[in-house]
Parts: sequence; C-alpha cells; structure tokens
Amino acid sequence: MRWISKLAGAVMAAWSSLAAAETYPARGVRLINPFPPGSPVDFVARLAAEELQKELGQFFIVENRPGAGGTIGANYVAKARPDGYTLLVTSASTQVIAPVVRAEMPYDPVRDFRPVSLVAQGPVLIVAHPSLPVTTLRELAERARQSPETIAYASSGTGTILHLAGELFQERTGTKLLHVPFNGAVPASTALLVGQVQVMFDSISNAAPQVRAGQIRALAVMTPRRFTGLPDVPTVAEAGLPGLEFPAWIGIFAPANTPNEAVLTIERTLRQRLATPAMTERMLGAGLIPDLVGGAALAAALPEQIRLVEGIASAAGVPKQ
Repeated sequence: MRWISKLAGAVMAAWSSLAAAETYPARGVRLINPFPPGSPVDFVARLAAEELQKELGQFFIVENRPGAGGTIGANYVAKARPDGYTLLVTSASTQVIAPVVRAEMPYDPVRDFRPVSLVAQGPVLIVAHPSLPVTTLRELAERARQSPETIAYASSGTGTILHLAGELFQERTGTKLLHVPFNGAVPASTALLVGQVQVMFDSISNAAPQVRAGQIRALAVMTPRRFTGLPDVPTVAEAGLPGLEFPAWIGIFAPANTPNEAVLTIERTLRQRLATPAMTERMLGAGLIPDLVGGAALAAALPEQIRLVEGIASAAGVPKQ
C-alpha cells in the first residue's frame, strides 16, 4: 500500500507544480471601484478593464462597492486573498486623504496594499465666479490677504480633497478664505455657478465644461504640468505660486503580498494598452491626465503624500471624522 501513498503524493506534487506554473490570469479578475458609478474612478476602472481583457484574454469585471468615502471598498480589497484576482481601482481619497481625516481606519494604506500602477492624474482646478474681480491666482491671493474671510470657497465636504486643496492654498499664501462645505461636488459647483460662493478648488472633470462655457473663470491647475484640454490655464507654478501642487490621482492597488507575476503583468499591460494617442484622447476627454507610473514609484510616493496632507490638515485644524 506504500506505493499507493507515494503515487498519491507524486500526483499532488504534480498538481501543485502545475498550479504554481499557471500563467496569470487563469480566470476572471475583479476590479473593485470604491466609489459610485459615473465617477472619474469608475471611468478609469472600466477603461482599464476593457483594455486588460482585450490583451490578457480573461474577463475583467468592475464591481462597485461605494460607501464611507471609499473606505468600504478599499477595505474589502485589503482583506482579499492576495492572488491577483481582486484589485482596487481608487483615488488618493482612500489611500492618502482618508488615513489623515478619519478617526478610525479599517486598513493601513501603506502596509495592507501593494501598488500596481498609477493610471491618471485627476487635477484640481482653481476656479472663480465671474463676479469676483480677479483674473489670476496672484490677484486672488492678494485680495484674500486684504480682506480675510470675505471670499467664500465651496468644497464637497470637510476633509475631502477639494477642501484640503483649499487649505493648502491658504497655508502657502498666508490667506484666509471662508470654507463652505457641501454634501458632494455637484451641489458645491452649483453654488459657485449661481454666485453663492466665489471660489472653488474643483476637479477638472467637473469644472471644465463650465470653464469652456464661460460660466466660471479658471485661474490655475494644481499640477506640475498643464492640462491640454484647457491649454490656456497655467499651472500654479506658472501662475507665480509654486508649491501648490496637490495629490489627486487614480491608480490600481493589490492586496499586500500579491505575487510579482500578477502585479507586473497588470502594470506592463496597462502601460502597453493605455499609453497610446487614442487612450490619451479618451482620458483627456474625461478630464484626466494619463500618468502611467509603475507600482514601485507609487509606493515610494505614498508616505510623502500622506505627510503632506497631515501637515495641511494639522495647520487647518481639520477634525477627524
């Protein structure tokens, strides 16, 4: 009977070796979007799924798990099996902002994830209502210094990217604006359009149509380079106020300890499929700047970005929620 035991052991070893040698992906992959459908993150998730499926021959399915500012979906991936078949498509909101502004976090954004790839920048645009007599970023800063807390700026809520971008502006320029938080970016931008507030630090995807229609005035984009969809809008550095670049990006993450083969396959395929003129045009049309930075560089940048946001929140006295 010993030979039967040996045979069984050999068969199991062969199956184990076959499984280990299995080319990734061998089955469908889920891309978890922790935000509602229709968001810029959702756009990137579906674009990535479409191109990954074409190249790798397996189904890539986008699954929306919104709630708690994106942390519900992010935590789901953090706790998932690290085999490359459950990935997170998210923004800086869950990986940089949430750890700073939330009193309790169900995951560690650095320890519990392995960055796969940055995909795009979702730039923050500084915009003003036409009734405010400023045409440049310097003029806005000067007017805010002369009349503290008389210029109101809208945000999508306390502790959000759009709020903290405004706080960064105030910290670096020595100004004091009046913060008016709303329950989401849409009511905030509506308040700007009708003149209830004078300024907003908004996403380009949300603000660009109103800028092009002449309903609001764009002063600067908070990125190192211009957004080609609004070529006449300067960067904050070009507008004379360097140091106002704010982390607002969309990337893909895997659970910590996900094997190299899975991570590098996704990273390499995204770079091949999305770094084309056609894909660039699609992303620009959605208000995004393609930025296919590898996982290692994204991992190195995260702690620095978290420290930046911690400094902004501390200086502004932003309470933990």
